[in-house]
Amino acid sequence: MTVRRVLSRFVLLLFFCTAGCWAPPAQRLGPLTPPGAGPLPSLARAVQAVDGATGEPCPLGTLIGRLARYDAVFVGETHLDDTTHRVELALLEGLLEARNGRVVLSLEMFERDVQPTLDRYLAGDIDEAAFLAAARPWGNYRTGYRPLIEAAKRTGIPVVAANTPIALRRAIARGGRNALDRLPEDQRQLLPAEIFPAGDAYWERVDRAVRGHMGGGGSTADRLYSTQNLWDNSMGAACADALTAHPDHLILHVAGGFHVQHHDGTVAQFARRAPAGTTTAVVAIQPVADAAFAQPQLDADRADYLIYADAIARGLSGGTHAALVPFELRYTIDLPEGRPGSDAPLLVWLPDRDWRASDARAFWRAALGDEATIVVVEPPFPQAAADLAIVGAWTRPSLFREDHARLQRGLERIVEYVTRHFAPTVGDRVVIAGNGTGATAVLWTAMYSTWLRAHFVADTPRRDRALQLQGLPEPLELSRRLDLIAPPGAEADAQQKLADYSGLGIETRTTTAGAPHRDTTEAAVRGALGLPTAPPRQHVGASRQRLFLAAVDAPRARHWAEIYARGLERDGAAAVAVVPVEAPPAAAAAGDRAAREAWLEVGADARWSAASFADGKHLPLAPGAFGGTTVVVLPESMAGTERHRWRELEQRDAIKQRSRFARLAVADGAAALPGMLSAIRHRGGRSVLIVPARFCASRAAMRGLQQAAAEFADELDLHWLPGLGAELCGIAQP
Repeated sequence: MTVRRVLSRFVLLLFFCTAGCWAPPAQRLGPLTPPGAGPLPSLARAVQAVDGATGEPCPLGTLIGRLARYDAVFVGETHLDDTTHRVELALLEGLLEARNGRVVLSLEMFERDVQPTLDRYLAGDIDEAAFLAAARPWGNYRTGYRPLIEAAKRTGIPVVAANTPIALRRAIARGGRNALDRLPEDQRQLLPAEIFPAGDAYWERVDRAVRGHMGGGGSTADRLYSTQNLWDNSMGAACADALTAHPDHLILHVAGGFHVQHHDGTVAQFARRAPAGTTTAVVAIQPVADAAFAQPQLDADRADYLIYADAIARGLSGGTHAALVPFELRYTIDLPEGRPGSDAPLLVWLPDRDWRASDARAFWRAALGDEATIVVVEPPFPQAAADLAIVGAWTRPSLFREDHARLQRGLERIVEYVTRHFAPTVGDRVVIAGNGTGATAVLWTAMYSTWLRAHFVADTPRRDRALQLQGLPEPLELSRRLDLIAPPGAEADAQQKLADYSGLGIETRTTTAGAPHRDTTEAAVRGALGLPTAPPRQHVGASRQRLFLAAVDAPRARHWAEIYARGLERDGAAAVAVVPVEAPPAAAAAGDRAAREAWLEVGADARWSAASFADGKHLPLAPGAFGGTTVVVLPESMAGTERHRWRELEQRDAIKQRSRFARLAVADGAAALPGMLSAIRHRGGRSVLIVPARFCASRAAMRGLQQAAAEFADELDLHWLPGLGAELCGIAQP
């Protein structure tokens, strides 16, 4: 299998990034769903076949008729895809009918030394248990290849175990010609009589596919006895021998897609050995998750016929099976006011995993205002941060490739939808950008999308090591640019990362992050959007410059303080956010709102008093379609008069001015929280948002509140927000 585990997954990934674009007419192909089984789409609905030469639809019935005229048909597959295996069975059964049973089935999945065992099983001399015990079938044999073997047994056709035994592959790959010459005659018979080299173009594709996993490089001569070349030689020779033994038969060989695409690898080795005039066809079966983005013109060189198969289920791999289902990738859209949306460039932003999507939205609204259409994408895998705020991850552990491939498809759909409905004339003024783990998703999309013509901005990517282990796609003729923002001292590493993109024809540039970092990020995004490097501002004298401070040194406090300061800058005031400080400065404590220093906190003598929430505008809502209760927890240090004002807000339920389905409750410190939650439960409440009456609370304070509410975790839907800063900065809750 050589690069099977690496290569087949990579090929699956690339195939998932494309899709078919039509459905063939209904046909009866292959067996119907077994009695008692659930609904399963017919192959006529689940696959879309295309003639690679013309790009025209080629229904499976028509395709089988064409394939029946060849001497050898090579089918490239993704090993774990269920629909692919259904197609292979339909092809075998259709060719058996078209060729009156004169078909030889050849399989990569069995090695040459088990040929006698395979023959005995097909002849009925041993039962299936004995066959499986001796034949070393692949882990997904039951769901992937058993139907082919059983069809061959039922119709009495030969099956060729085409692969080189793994022990021989390893020995020769290590020892080269010397190891080959030392083999006993019985083992030498399991290998082709001569080993031919593969071409340079083939090795170039191999190196791109296995980058970071299996090394690569070296001359064609150096690779003559490599595992990959032995594999292709063995399968090519096995198919040629089968054609010689059965001259009036069609050879149907099934192997991993990489082995046969571009008429290279196994197909090229077969051609070296087959009689002159032998005709061959290559069929590539590509699992797809989204038929809207099929581009057969990009795949035409891979095969004579392309079959796009709906990805419905995955066979056994890593101890698990999988059902493949769609997922939502949510996002918000902010359109420029006062100008047509189509007249503004489009920013699609992917926040880092410690940023809430709503906070990122607020920042870019403050930074860009009405200069751009702003789309902020929510990470699809929500999780609680250390301060209990709900943030999200873009990928799950060990599913880097699968999740980023889905994200790429989602981003393509977002750009298509938004430009079609809201910005139809935006053209190439599309910027896909992100920071941290969001930047890693940006890098993935910049490399693997087959049609997005965008400017990509990746701000200090995080957890991107796995990206450097993925195979490289073939270069595309697309207008695409990529800016990478690197922390100081990491410029060389950034250049190394960008080398792969430059090799794909993508224009690249590296920028070193300055202080504050957000200024570098904003400047890069504005430049990519084609906007002025700095927003228009009023000239404000130094005496009126204001310094905004927050008491908690936490990432959330810094995010909210920066957003608040950026919003003031947008309105023409020079502002800077500084954290932390132990206590408010004297001017702020005295309540002097016109002073140079303002204390970013909630309280009678701070930036926001209880009166700031009188209209309910800045009170966050509990999530839930039918509303919920927002519980504001007052700190013990709050003055008595301010507590009284909060009680007044509770009594008149000020939050109902924001939503008639919402309720407001005020807990007098963490000790009062259990009693408050008990009352909510008693009256039938379910969804509860717990938020301290602070601009931003510390992680320890939030953990204390969580512990106080622990007994209600199973009975109420508890949600957490580490302060009122998000709402005070004008951020709408997601």
